[in-house]
Amino acid sequence: MLSNMETDGNPSAGDLGAIAEARAAIVHRIRTPRWYFWLVGALVALLSLIVGLGTGTWWFLPAMIGVLAAEVAVIGAHRRVTGTSVPGRAWPAWLWAWAAVLAALPILAAATLHFSERPSWTVLLVALAGGVAAGLGSAFLNRRWEASRVSP
Repeated sequence: MLSNMETDGNPSAGDLGAIAEARAAIVHRIRTPRWYFWLVGALVALLSLIVGLGTGTWWFLPAMIGVLAAEVAVIGAHRRVTGTSVPGRAWPAWLWAWAAVLAALPILAAATLHFSERPSWTVLLVALAGGVAAGLGSAFLNRRWEASRVSP
């Protein structure tokens, strides 16, 4: 006797439901932890401060190297916690574009303030706003991308 799938060529609703549940479970398991977004925002804010206040100083290069090392450590911690990472080539173009805007905009604004010789407090405000925007924005983008991975 043939099963329904063999006779009519269509999977049953129960099979599709099981597939959807399995996909959701996988996405939930590898979900990026909340602390990651806080750290991304803090690192963007710190990098903005370094560029806005430190360009041309003796401590600029060591501070930049420190932030980049911290980012590598955060990515490594994310991989250890989730047990996996998604390679950049798997990200859709819209995600890359928004990530670039969230990361680059506060840094470019801080550099512009530095070279236009604005007061230091303006760089601090831009760094804080940029860090908050990068943290919250990356959390929003990540959740949206994860949601697109759950539905077929």
